[in-house]
Amino acid sequence: MPSRATTDQSLRVRANALSLAAVLSASFGVGLIFGFQPPLIALVLERGGASSFEIGAVSSVSTVAIMLCSPLYPSAIRRLGSRRAVILGIAVSTVVLFVMPLLPGFQGWFVLRFVTGCSLGLEWIASEIWLNRLATDQTRGTVMGTYATVFAAGVMSGPLLLQLTGTSGWRPFVVGAVCLALTALPLLAARDPEAGDATGDRLQWLRIARAAPIVMLAALIVTVFLAGNVILQLPIGRLGDRLGRYRVLALCAAVCVIGPILLSAVMGVPWLVWPLLLLWGGTMYGFYTQGIALLGESYPHAELADANTVYVVVYCAGGIVGPILGGLAMDNWSPNGLLVFLSAAPILLAAALLRRPVR
Repeated sequence: MPSRATTDQSLRVRANALSLAAVLSASFGVGLIFGFQPPLIALVLERGGASSFEIGAVSSVSTVAIMLCSPLYPSAIRRLGSRRAVILGIAVSTVVLFVMPLLPGFQGWFVLRFVTGCSLGLEWIASEIWLNRLATDQTRGTVMGTYATVFAAGVMSGPLLLQLTGTSGWRPFVVGAVCLALTALPLLAARDPEAGDATGDRLQWLRIARAAPIVMLAALIVTVFLAGNVILQLPIGRLGDRLGRYRVLALCAAVCVIGPILLSAVMGVPWLVWPLLLLWGGTMYGFYTQGIALLGESYPHAELADANTVYVVVYCAGGIVGPILGGLAMDNWSPNGLLVFLSAAPILLAAALLRRPVR
């Protein structure tokens, strides 16, 4: 007859497994909206006559919202708990999707995208905190790799869903909201982690593809790049668990330094281009997942909310500054400026790793 301690341990493992599955389901839904909502907004605004500046502003304001709300996230997560914070973030984002057809146009959607950014930022940080609390030091890389794989799979599924729904009328917004809500349902049965302390449209898409084959090829390249995120995050996570996260970060940095240089040399050789893009895409996102795992190892549970918030703010800042610097490099050093910039960024990380004191 099993002892009470053994029974309690078994129940705890099952509860953690259910919580992990619930967070991963919700993360897939959020990734789905990340891949679904921006192109939907851009296509609808462009059809309505919005300028490129307006489309860009609506698309990027959600990132600004995350950064502006970042001081509020740690205390909100502490008060709500990770589970309720994730549910609240998804609930608000779901309501926003339902409301968007009622307020079409630049001004209305600018405000709604700001609200979406605030809510998804809460879900984003709370989910990662929750996962870090569910993981152990021996499984943290695998858990974060699985999380990144599921999220990237959601992002890749977003454009596919948009092709099924089209971009006209209420349909895409309602379908997107329902899909997001459905992926969050398992959260209702999950256990809060313990804190350390407290159709016509299809023909249109086909015509676009025929009229602009270079653009569609670019989209294919991005898809392969993102596929690397889906395929490689779990192996990278397992390597981090076995070899150490700093060694894996150094390996990812090396691949990302060499990747852009090799890309320019093999662009005319398809059987080399696609594997390179796959490997490069996966290792680049490995920076993020291994960084999250290091947070869980370096900070006690009571400090994770603040640490994870700072991490996401820096990530968002990179998402704003990076394209600007990349654009300047392209404008001032054509045709190699972007490739040099993409190689230079991971060199900074490699240099930091070399200067890190050995523990």
